[in-house]
Amino acid sequence: MQKNLTPSQWKSIKPALLIGLALALLQIGSGVAAYYQSKSLLWEGKFQTSHNLTQGLVVAVADQMILKDYAAVESRILQTMSNIEVASVMLTDVTGKVLSALQREPGQEPRLTFERDWIQTPDSDKRLLQSRDDAFITTWAKVRLGSDLGWVRLQTYNALDSADLGSLRQQTLLLSAFSVISGILILGVFLWRAYFTVVRREHMFETQLDEATKRLVQSEKLASLGELAAGVAHEINNPVGYVSSNLSTLQKYLSVYEKVLDVPSVDNADMAALKKKLNYAFIRDDVQNLMRETQEGVGRVKTIIQDLKDYARTNASGHYVAADIHVGLKSTLNIAHNQLKNRAEVTLTLGDLPLIECTPAQIDQVLLNLIINAAQAMPEGKVGSIDIRTRCNDTFAWIEVQDDGPGIPASILQKIFDPFFTTKDPGTGTGLGLSVSQNIIQQHGGTLAVQSTVNVGTTFTITLPIKRTAAQG
Repeated sequence: MQKNLTPSQWKSIKPALLIGLALALLQIGSGVAAYYQSKSLLWEGKFQTSHNLTQGLVVAVADQMILKDYAAVESRILQTMSNIEVASVMLTDVTGKVLSALQREPGQEPRLTFERDWIQTPDSDKRLLQSRDDAFITTWAKVRLGSDLGWVRLQTYNALDSADLGSLRQQTLLLSAFSVISGILILGVFLWRAYFTVVRREHMFETQLDEATKRLVQSEKLASLGELAAGVAHEINNPVGYVSSNLSTLQKYLSVYEKVLDVPSVDNADMAALKKKLNYAFIRDDVQNLMRETQEGVGRVKTIIQDLKDYARTNASGHYVAADIHVGLKSTLNIAHNQLKNRAEVTLTLGDLPLIECTPAQIDQVLLNLIINAAQAMPEGKVGSIDIRTRCNDTFAWIEVQDDGPGIPASILQKIFDPFFTTKDPGTGTGLGLSVSQNIIQQHGGTLAVQSTVNVGTTFTITLPIKRTAAQG
């Protein structure tokens, strides 16, 4: 083996080195970004916690404010302040007059405060407002029961808990590690292939090409997972938020049940009066609604996690099974929901497809690339439409992804399947999505075609054989 490269050989290798280095840095950068993104997710969690505590308190004190039972109000505020993250709670009437106020210093017990008789309330019609400064996250919520009764101001400490931050970072550590390792591997692959292409190009050419292709497919999947991570976290946070709110309300309802059950024996008239006072009939009906909504929220989280696990799994290129394309399509739309939200409406027109012999995870990856590309192509401020259609005959199945975006100019259309070609801003695209997608479809014995008209839209058409032939293996 030649130990030293000639200047001409180095010149031949240089473009591959630069490309490999750029892609490796991009992968490593996405891994580091995913790791430190945990801090911003923790801020979002703190805002959500403050929101839930305030909403629960508003529901709890509305009745007592009507009855002017301020002792019960202070008791409920004190219960809220049992959460060590709460720094202060203040209740005012509609004019800003302070009705009750409790606060605590870090690590101390809550105490009543009489420092102010009146504070400036928000000049807004919104029911809930949140803001953050160096010390606190401040949440204002309007108390309403038929009409405006006042405001609740709840402040939680702004400092990030190191234990929570460490826990959240652990959740993203695996994705970060995969991205960093992938970037290092890609750089190694390019260095290795560049050297042997110039010095020993007669050896193992086909084997090297296949190996590089597999790594590019997996690296593109990791890049897609990096983009989806924040969106999926947000999608999970929504159902978790209202599950938390429902549990807070359910806790209040349980106290009503306990009051009814703990009443000594009374006649039916007294019991009916007590139940009416406690709004027992409404609570009994609302408990069922709360439990149903909570079950739906938990089910939503479970579905999102399962769909993400299905997408992230790695299938060997030769592992072909008879799969329902529609199941994979719906799963893909589920994990891409946050990317599509406020950018495009998706319409499905699904034909009667048989089971298709394919590698399901790879077909899902192609569909995800096409759908997200269509959504990202929509101009800012426009909610476009994406039509997904499926049909088949006895031999082939077709999947069409059509959007009404700006279209692709003819000068660019012929380049979109080239590796590393991208029209996205630097750092937002690898330029491998369509190249990898075309390669996957070709390995399945199919084709990936595109038609586009500027200012009208773009249509990608996937053609797949329903059954693999003997020649395809």
